[in-house]
Amino acid sequence: MELGRLKKKARFQLSNNGSNLALLFLMTVAFYALLFFMLGRFSLEAVLIINGPVVLGFTIYFLAISRVEKKPRTKKEKEDKDKEKKQKGKFSIFGAEITIGKKIKINLDTAEHPYRVSMKYVFYGFKYFLNAAALYIWTTLLILVWSVLLIVPGVIKALDLSMSFFILADNPTMDVRQATNLSARMMKGYRKKFFLLNLSFIGWILISIFTFSIGFAITIPYMMTTYALFYDELKNESIRNGIIAEDEIGTKRLWEY
Repeated sequence: MELGRLKKKARFQLSNNGSNLALLFLMTVAFYALLFFMLGRFSLEAVLIINGPVVLGFTIYFLAISRVEKKPRTKKEKEDKDKEKKQKGKFSIFGAEITIGKKIKINLDTAEHPYRVSMKYVFYGFKYFLNAAALYIWTTLLILVWSVLLIVPGVIKALDLSMSFFILADNPTMDVRQATNLSARMMKGYRKKFFLLNLSFIGWILISIFTFSIGFAITIPYMMTTYALFYDELKNESIRNGIIAEDEIGTKRLWEY
């Protein structure tokens, strides 16, 4: 499980999803801004409940992106494709295809981009509202309790629980305590590797902060897709090593949600 390879693959998997990621960022900012505006002093309690379905929806979406079977094009294929686009007056920005002619046309149609995952899966976390909310509250509570002891135990507990939402995304009806227990079992022996993976994003996070949080439109999808790839490899290794049974989690396909 080479971290550099996972991050490189994450960047590749995210290609052709740029316009969706920009839209997702704007929707998320608008949603939470509206939530705080409407609920005022009750917004923090609401966020604690709503964050669960939101996180689950994001997890399902980025798991889907990480699992799309994409094949890298050769250098010649890229050059031929770019040449064809120029001849037709087409170019791409953030995954959106723009055609310049007598009229300027912007194409966001996913049918034109077979590697673009539909935005509808972001909202699927609300389909499993109770389980997602319960998992978010339970994991937050566990991390807070362990953090009261010392910072280090809190960090260890956060690492142990880090795969919980990915497990729930693959099996949304699973008991939340079972999801956290499976996560802890899978992460045993991989805490350091996942901690180092998180540290490798510090530069991206700092740049995002210095750009008035606009950079998070790229940083969060990059991190989430890398985590999704990490989860899939960790799950496969855990099954091979007998840490978990093959049918304990399963893999839910998009059309099964």
